[in-house]
Amino acid sequence: MRRVRMTRDHAPPTGPVLRLRAGEVVEVGARDDDWPSWVRCTAADGTAGWVPEHYLAREAPEFEQATVLHDYEATELAVPAGKALDVVREEEGWLWCRTETGALGWVPEGSTEPG
Repeated sequence: MRRVRMTRDHAPPTGPVLRLRAGEVVEVGARDDDWPSWVRCTAADGTAGWVPEHYLAREAPEFEQATVLHDYEATELAVPAGKALDVVREEEGWLWCRTETGALGWVPEGSTEPG
């Protein structure tokens, strides 16, 4: 397993965390300016968050609804600079990581270095 160290603090956004199950239908909104392969999605319960576009099936790119292809969770970790994390997977500029206490969540890859 790859290990990284945070080069700067990362604070997650406030509010409820988007959690999706394969087969759910979501509303697809804007594309992220910094990470263009991520799109803003809203679940049936009104919870919204960023999702890698390849997790979605749309009949055409202009369609505002999509079916979720894989279970997904948008939790981001609150981690200080210097903290070491184990990388579980990588998605389009973000890392799904595990802390030493077992917490899981996303951090931006650009805020890490090998470590």
